[in-house]
Amino acid sequence: QAQYVPRSVPEPLGERFAATREWALRRLGEPLTLEALARHAAVSARTLSRRFVEDTGYTPMQWVLRARIDMARELLERSERGVEQIAVDVGLGTGANLRLHFQHILGTTPSEYRRTFARGD
Repeated sequence: QAQYVPRSVPEPLGERFAATREWALRRLGEPLTLEALARHAAVSARTLSRRFVEDTGYTPMQWVLRARIDMARELLERSERGVEQIAVDVGLGTGANLRLHFQHILGTTPSEYRRTFARGD
């Protein structure tokens, strides 16, 4: 089945922070800060911010948000969890926060997305 939109997190252009991106992807449900990402990458927050944009086209926190939305999309497609639980699972806290960012990034609501792309019987 075709995906609704291409993934919001682009393929990395560089490998400079590949390990940090993978580390963050495994922890999307946890609080992630610029400082924590920089600490993992063993660089200053300023250096991470500048070089991360060069690698991905996004600031570190924009990238984290888009990764969280991608994970929410997968959960909407593959699970029966409610929007509130998915918001917690992906680190966005509340359903309102998930709806706001989902609408802004994908142009639709989580419920509409699920109705359109959830697996049929």
